[in-house]
Amino acid sequence: MEYRRLGKTDLRVSLLGLGSGGKSKLGQTHGMEQSEITPIVRRALDLGVNFIDTAPGYDESEALLGTALEGVPRDSYVMCTKFWPVRKEKVFTAADLHASVDRSLKRLKTDTLDVLYLHGVAPKWVEPSLEALYPAMQEVQQAGKVRFLGITETFAEDDQHLTMQAVLPRDLFDVVMVGYNVLSAAPALTVLPLAQQHDVGVVIMCAVRGVLLNQERIREVVGEWMDAGLLARDAVPADDPLGWVLGPWADTIPTAAYKFAADHAAVSTVLTGTGRVAHLDANAEAILGGKLPPEIVDRLIQTFGPVSRNASF
Repeated sequence: MEYRRLGKTDLRVSLLGLGSGGKSKLGQTHGMEQSEITPIVRRALDLGVNFIDTAPGYDESEALLGTALEGVPRDSYVMCTKFWPVRKEKVFTAADLHASVDRSLKRLKTDTLDVLYLHGVAPKWVEPSLEALYPAMQEVQQAGKVRFLGITETFAEDDQHLTMQAVLPRDLFDVVMVGYNVLSAAPALTVLPLAQQHDVGVVIMCAVRGVLLNQERIREVVGEWMDAGLLARDAVPADDPLGWVLGPWADTIPTAAYKFAADHAAVSTVLTGTGRVAHLDANAEAILGGKLPPEIVDRLIQTFGPVSRNASF
């Protein structure tokens, strides 16, 4: 396993991180129970994964992780969870955040969270959320319940990554979670350099989305961008828009996508979600194998970065 520095936290985190959300939610979507999920978590640890991401809203993921990690030395992994600040056009209160953190600690069977994120903050909710909840985040940090503070964006909606561009220069957060993949490469032109400038750790989500698993869907998305004038018609082959990404270094688009997501120097860890040990192994092999050629990485960024559209489905 490769380890990288998580920005100003100075934590050393695995390049591959274990996520417990997404479509699978550690296999919960497929009806898997604790006895089937614990081996996935333990296999991740065996592979050297030490960065684990969860949230109260990922069904029972927090409780499942708490049980799966029983007996594992607490200082051997980095545990991150979240608080969703807005529901039904209303910002939650500081008391709600305090209560959520206490529930998360109990479910995860730990005394301290390594990172607490404000989760899925849309651009219009940045200021209201910070005003109502940032002091409470500082309070749980001062109480020793949380070590570092973070924020995540709304990948499906925030095509311009405006939330990250608004918060990063203010040095409020130690870690950010950003959606970034081969079709949604805009962060390489904006967010990632800004994170480097402010020494903020970057966690990548959405490195592989449904669109990247379906060749027909890739053609549809790229075709829509061409029709809208967002992408030149000669930028990539319309019949196989990402075929040129493949080669001895990657024989599938998902493999290439993991390598791309991990390539930028600002990136600390790339999350993978799974409900199968074999899938976890394959993703680890993808991200830890040889890198994409620099000219391919550059072409992806220069081709799809200016499009500024997040391909998520």
